[in-house]
Amino acid sequence: MPKLITASSVLLSFIVCAGALHAQGTVLVPMQGAVPVTNRLQPSTLQGTIVEISCFKTKGAATVSTPDQIACAKAALAKNTGVLGILTEGDGLFKLVGNLTANNYTKIAPSIGARVDVAGAEVVISNNYDYHAFEARTITPARK
Repeated sequence: MPKLITASSVLLSFIVCAGALHAQGTVLVPMQGAVPVTNRLQPSTLQGTIVEISCFKTKGAATVSTPDQIACAKAALAKNTGVLGILTEGDGLFKLVGNLTANNYTKIAPSIGARVDVAGAEVVISNNYDYHAFEARTITPARK
């Protein structure tokens, strides 16, 4: 027998979903502000190279540490259109989010093109359909 969908069952579903979103909090996403987090994974550390995502997509992985790609990244940030991420060797590209990204990435920008360890947690952001997001808490030079 088909299940009857009532207004009260839809409202209850909405309240449960809204509660789940609220329970995970929000995260700062550059150019978007505070965005709801639907899932926060266990804390971890990613090792990789800091890149500006549009420059990385145009110029490729082989040049992430070259002066050309670093200049591209700095130019994008200067225009307030840059989005920084970390390119890892095994897990791919993650867009960096969180408090370290405030003020146009001023705390992360000095590390563009450098290999780093970024401690934090992967987060699933509401209505995010592009890249994995990683809430950066600390950034340090990579341990070899």
